[in-house]
Amino acid sequence: MTVIDIASRLVEKIVSGGSRRAARRIPFRPHSLQLDEPVIAFTFDDFPLSAAENAAPALEDAGMRGTFYYSGGLAGDRENGQLIATDDVVVDLAGRGHEIGAHTHDHLNVQQTPIADMLDDVTRNIEQLERMGAAVPPVSFAYPYGVVSLRTKLALMNRFAGLRGIESGINSGVIDLAHLRAQELYDVSSDPESIGALIDEAEKTRGWLIFYTHDVRQRPSDIGCSPAYFRTIVDLVRRRGIRVETIAQTLRRIGVAPCQAPTGTQQGLSG
Repeated sequence: MTVIDIASRLVEKIVSGGSRRAARRIPFRPHSLQLDEPVIAFTFDDFPLSAAENAAPALEDAGMRGTFYYSGGLAGDRENGQLIATDDVVVDLAGRGHEIGAHTHDHLNVQQTPIADMLDDVTRNIEQLERMGAAVPPVSFAYPYGVVSLRTKLALMNRFAGLRGIESGINSGVIDLAHLRAQELYDVSSDPESIGALIDEAEKTRGWLIFYTHDVRQRPSDIGCSPAYFRTIVDLVRRRGIRVETIAQTLRRIGVAPCQAPTGTQQGLSG
């Protein structure tokens, strides 16, 4: 590798890092969030089968529903060592009232993908969900790997009512619908006490607290949690009496997403 090659890669790394930081800080779709009460969402990236098998029943037992972000290209395969749910599991979960959100078809690093290719892939993701029975296009999107840059955020910001990242914090006051904040729910990095403190803050600010994780199994990965820990957090939220909604439900309630299909029609995959 020549000195020029090394210098070029260094400049590219600096520029891309600056773009990621700017994309997280600059609100592309600012919205004044005004809720009468706090709201919590439980979301799952990549849609591991263990999340469907262990997290969905825990939510349902508490009268709650979650948002599962689906990449069709991963279905039935493995991502980070986790078996990903197949299409029939996705359809079943949607039929039980959970939201299925978009996550690109091939689980792309959107920062490293040409814009035209990324948009084609996102369209493929949406079309597959529609073929699986979505009454309306997906309402929400989660950036794969949590990666976001200025150009990708600009290209995607109006494709969905809300786009979720992994920047920690509570959505309150003026929020960015093109980069919703979220809090990881991992065994290795959080505990009931720290989560309880976040819930306290959400109650004080009447904010929107979005949790995210991946696998939910007895021996979770570093980006997952155990079923026992997940049920502990669900029970904590239930005992506090805090409203739990899918991302789509909250986006509709604050007036930035289309209303649900009328009563008597298919709800579809969008929650």
